[in-house]
Order: sequence, then C-alpha cells, then structure tokens
Amino acid sequence: MKIVQISDTHLGASVESTFAAARKVIDYIDNVLRPDFVVHTGDVVVIDPDNAEDREHAHGLLSELRTPYRVLPGNHDIGEPAEHAWQGQVVTPERVEAFTSVFGPAQWRVDLGDVTLLGLNSELFGSGIDDEARQWEWIEETVAGIGSERPVMLFQHKPIWTVVENSDHNLDIRESGARLRELLERVNLKSVSTGHLHCFRTKQRGGALEVWAPSTAFMAGAGDLGLGDPVTQQLGIVEYTIEAGSVSAELLRVPGVDDALMTELGDVKASVEAVLQQV
Repeated sequence: MKIVQISDTHLGASVESTFAAARKVIDYIDNVLRPDFVVHTGDVVVIDPDNAEDREHAHGLLSELRTPYRVLPGNHDIGEPAEHAWQGQVVTPERVEAFTSVFGPAQWRVDLGDVTLLGLNSELFGSGIDDEARQWEWIEETVAGIGSERPVMLFQHKPIWTVVENSDHNLDIRESGARLRELLERVNLKSVSTGHLHCFRTKQRGGALEVWAPSTAFMAGAGDLGLGDPVTQQLGIVEYTIEAGSVSAELLRVPGVDDALMTELGDVKASVEAVLQQV
C-alpha cells in the first residue's frame, strides 16, 4: 500500500507561485505515483485564516485530485493556541468551522486495508477552547475502538515530540504532547507524520517512525530555528510504503518544482506583508 503526504502548500487566490507548484504536485501524484491515499497535513492556505477566497481557491485545486484524500488544518488555516501565536492568529471555534465547512472534518479515522490512519487537529492542543475537549474525548474513544493490534499511522500539522526546548515559536504541541503520546501507547503506532517546519527529517521513536514533511511551496530557513538534528532543506512530498505491518517513508522531489525560499517569492511576501499591516 502507498500513501502520499503533502504539506504546507500555502495556496492563495493571488499567489501564483505556490499554486503552480501544487498543481505539478497533484499531476505527479495522480499520473505517476498513483497512491492509495493522500493526506494534506496543513497550512493549506498561504497565511490568513480569515481569507475565505484563499480557502475556496485552495479547495478548488485540491479537488482536482483523483486519488482519495483528507485534509488537516495548520496554524495558518485556523490559528493556533494564544501563547506565542504568530501575529495574534489565535485558534477560535469560528475559524475551525470556516475550515471544516470547506475541507471536511479536522479529525478523522480512515481504515485502509489492515492499516488505520488517524488525522488530528494539532492547533487545538493547548488552546483551551471547547473543541479541544471534544477532540481529546474523540481520541480516547477512537483509540479504544482500534485496539492494540491494528497498525496505526498518525497525521497532524505540528510534531508531538518537542522540537526545541523553550522556543518562542509554536513548533510543536508543547505540553499536550506527553498526554497524546500516552494515549497512543494503547495502539500499535507505526508512524507520526507532521508538517509545519518546512523541512524533511525522519527519526525512530521507539516503535514509531517520526516524519517531518517538507513544504511544496517554500523552504523557511529551518536552520535559524536551531532544530538540532540534521534536516533536509528541499521542497517535495513524502511517499509511504506499508508492507507486512511496517511503514517506510521516502522524500520525493516533484519534477518542475524548484526549491525556493519564502523571501524569493514576491507574491508570498506580499501576502505576509498584508497580514502584518492588519496587526
């Protein structure tokens, strides 16, 4: 079985650079890779969680996928917990609803053959809003229903293990990570796949493979964040092979999608500057 993860597409109605890259990604997935399933792990839209036009633009492109897929929210899609929230973009029930009304549920279970995929809304963890409590309840019930034998692959936007101690950025789900990892000990966890950091890395975490997926849009100077372990700075997607209950991950470069920094994409910079002017 093959699963493809795409992440951090940063699509916007006025952002041609990331749209062109994502279109090539979709063509490559459908016409070359032909996986069984695709997961988008968030930051679907370019920068502004309140821009409905960007959401519809992104949804229109993703809907061209002929492969079955699910989408999860990132911090630029719905905001994030208030502490260290980028430019005050705090997650709210209204922003979650705006996302799910277009892209579907923000947490889900998909059974593919002998494997279960779990998708979670990482931006709720530590938020304190009612949606967070409901998600914790959903996780407990879902984990209990899966049992301890069936292989599980977890997908969400932010890592569940600490990326950098005492960071001023919301790089991971902070204190919520310990609670989530404890719950996941009840299942046969094979992999944890996230985005957010715009770089690629794999690391074995006990019986689970941790995977950071790169962006399809731009590299974001991960070295400046002091991420510690070596990372691969490259645009691309991740292809997972599931065989006999084991999971492996491979970083793939998409033909025609050239590496770029955010500072090199004028239309992305303009979108960021527009948000900064609102603050």
